[in-house]
Amino acid sequence: MQELPYEIDQQKINQAVVVQIKGRMESGPLDKITQTILDEMVGPDRNYLILDFSELRYISSLGIRMILDVKMSLQKKSKDMALVGVTSSILQVFHLLGLSTAFQFFNEKEEALKHFEETSK
Repeated sequence: MQELPYEIDQQKINQAVVVQIKGRMESGPLDKITQTILDEMVGPDRNYLILDFSELRYISSLGIRMILDVKMSLQKKSKDMALVGVTSSILQVFHLLGLSTAFQFFNEKEEALKHFEETSK
């Protein structure tokens, strides 16, 4: 069995699901990430997704496409998402693809959690 170039950790905090992706999101079985995220977001008490990229070293255009697909799936269900801990090199990829305004970026998950708590009031 092929070892995946990434690890996924997830936790639920209030109405948010925090998914940390470590390693490299490149070609290969990225559908596992998508399925993990969408499975975690099922339920009326899960309204916000926070993707933590603080330990992500690389993302391919396919990985960004997968994140965009997840965002669109969540929007159809009136759920929101944010990206945290994005390194400058990965942020540059979002800029180059013209997607830097399509996502909400925060430095830390606590900052994103606070934002979602304030907007849900």
